[in-house]
Amino acid sequence: MKNPIKFFISAVLLFVVIFSVNSCRKNFSLREFDNLSTDSIHFEGSFAAPIVNTELTLINFLPKKDSSLWAEVDDNNLIHLRMYYKDMFNPTMSEIYPGVPYPVITGVPIPADTFAIQTDTSKMKVYDKLLSGKLFFRNPSITFHIDNYIPIVTFFKADTLTFHQTDGTALSHTSVNEFTIAAPADSGTSVHSDIVIDTTEVPVLAEVFAPVPKFISFYLSTGSHTNQALPFGVDGAEKMKVDIDIDLPLDARLDTIIMTDTMNFNITNDTRVKSATLKIKFENGFPIDGLAQIYFTDTTAVGESGNIIDSAFTDTNHLNISEEGWHLEPAETDAQGIVTVPHESDILIFIDQVRMQNLIQRHASKIIIRGKLNTYNAASGQFIKILGDYTMGVQIAVKLDFEASTNQ
Repeated sequence: MKNPIKFFISAVLLFVVIFSVNSCRKNFSLREFDNLSTDSIHFEGSFAAPIVNTELTLINFLPKKDSSLWAEVDDNNLIHLRMYYKDMFNPTMSEIYPGVPYPVITGVPIPADTFAIQTDTSKMKVYDKLLSGKLFFRNPSITFHIDNYIPIVTFFKADTLTFHQTDGTALSHTSVNEFTIAAPADSGTSVHSDIVIDTTEVPVLAEVFAPVPKFISFYLSTGSHTNQALPFGVDGAEKMKVDIDIDLPLDARLDTIIMTDTMNFNITNDTRVKSATLKIKFENGFPIDGLAQIYFTDTTAVGESGNIIDSAFTDTNHLNISEEGWHLEPAETDAQGIVTVPHESDILIFIDQVRMQNLIQRHASKIIIRGKLNTYNAASGQFIKILGDYTMGVQIAVKLDFEASTNQ
C-alpha cells in the first residue's frame, strides 16, 4: 500500500480542490477521483453552487410595438396594452351623400342622408399569442380619431362592436349614442374630433377583452339628419378619415397570467451523486398572490425543453405547496396600491437518491421556472395596477451530496 500519510494529505487537498472549483461553476464532475491512484478508500461529502439568478417581468411577456397589439409604459410607470388601426374608416362625401350631382358650388343644400359600413375584420387582427389566462380591465377605452374634410356637420355612431374569440365565437355589443363631428369652414382644411367609447358608453367593455380577442370589427354609421348648405364648393372626393385607437391600461384583474423562463441545468450525470438540496428564494414584487413551480426537463433534438421529468414542489401536504407549486404571498403596498416591499420566500427542497438518479438517468438538462399571477379568485376580486418595473425574482442554489470510492 502507498504511504498512508501522503495519501491522506493528497485526498484532503483533492477534496478542497473539488469543493473550491465546483462551487463556482454550473457543471460538476467527480472525475477527479478516477485519476487518483491508490487502494480503495471511501469518500462522502457535498459541494454547492448557485445555478439560477433571474427575474420574471410581465412586460417581457407582452408583445412589442411591431404587432397590432403592443405594450408600453406611461409616465406613471403603468403598463398599457395598445392597438392602433390607421385609416380604418375613410368614407368620401359622395359615398355618404350619393344623391348629389357633383361637383357642387357654394350655398347648395345637401340633403340629409346616412352611410353605414362594416370594418374589415381581417385588418383588425389582435396579437393572439399574448398570455395564457385572462385580463379583466377596469378602464379600457376605444378612441376614434376623426379628421373631417367634409363641409357638413356630421353625426358619428359606433353602432355595434364585435369581438371575435379564438374559438370562433363572437361577442357583439351595441352603442346607442351619436356624436357630433364639426365641419371645416374652408376648402382643403379639416376639423379633428376624438370620440371615446369606454365603460360609461358600453358598460360591459371591460369584460369583452377577457380573453383578449383574436379579431375586432365595428359597424359604424355617419351622415346628417338635416339639410345643410355648403360653405364652399366640393367635388365629392372630400373624406372623413377615421383611425381607431384601443387602450387597455393594466389597472386590471388578473386570471391565471403565466410567465416562464427556461435555462440549462447541466449539473452532473455522475451516478456517485446521491442526493441534492435546492435552496430557493422567491421575491414576489407583484401586489398579488402567485404560484411558482420549477420543472426539470430533458432536451429535444433542436435544443429546446422536452419532456417534464420532475418538479421541485411535490409535497402537497406542505402548507405552501399545491399541485400548481409554491404559494407566493403578495408584496406590500402603500395607500395607492403601489409596491413598497417585495415578499420573500426562502425554501429548502431535498431531492433524495431515487429522484436524483431519475434526473440523471433521464438526462435532465433544463429548468423551467413558471410563475402564475392570479387575482380572480381573491375574496375582493380586486383590480390592481401593474407597473413596468414589477418583477418576480428567482434564485436557486444546489448542494450535491456524493458518495464515492477511489476504485469505482
